[in-house]
Amino acid sequence: MRGKTWLVVVAGRVLAGGVVMWQQAWRVWPPAPHVDGRLTAAALPVIDRYSESGRALVRPGGLPARTRPRWFCAEEPIETERRGSRVRVSLEVACNAYARQDGVLVTGAGTRMPLQVTPDHGGGIPVVLDVVRPVDGAGFRPSLERTFSRRGIAELDRRHRIGAVVGSPDAEAARVFGFAPGTKARIYGG
Repeated sequence: MRGKTWLVVVAGRVLAGGVVMWQQAWRVWPPAPHVDGRLTAAALPVIDRYSESGRALVRPGGLPARTRPRWFCAEEPIETERRGSRVRVSLEVACNAYARQDGVLVTGAGTRMPLQVTPDHGGGIPVVLDVVRPVDGAGFRPSLERTFSRRGIAELDRRHRIGAVVGSPDAEAARVFGFAPGTKARIYGG
């Protein structure tokens, strides 16, 4: 092989390798944001109760009132930050409405979205002070960028790319409604 041909082949391979590495860099860079396990353990029950109460993001559930539906939420923290007695938790939340109908666990409408929640543990009983959620539509990404850190957004994007999104709260709903572990909810059909 002549010198120029050899140089072109090597340069092409290096360039192709660089492109592949750049495309796969999202898997490891930027590094995942900090999630403090103790803060999360203290904050998630408060956030879960708040979310399931309907004040954070719950919408009409698509189940008729006669089925006595309840909302259940699953949360997955993305990053945490402590400021005195306040904790800022950026997380992804999945909430669904569930009911028991004819011996079957059914689910109606649900929602999945990133949230930033600020609980305060300073007064003895933890309370949620603030919930910020991105707007729908064209303003979603800009509002997400105002709410989450760059590393938090990168982690959320990474989780979506690899399919590691927060799961549905089927297990909690099944337990509360008295179904066996592993019971999956069926979509309500009317």
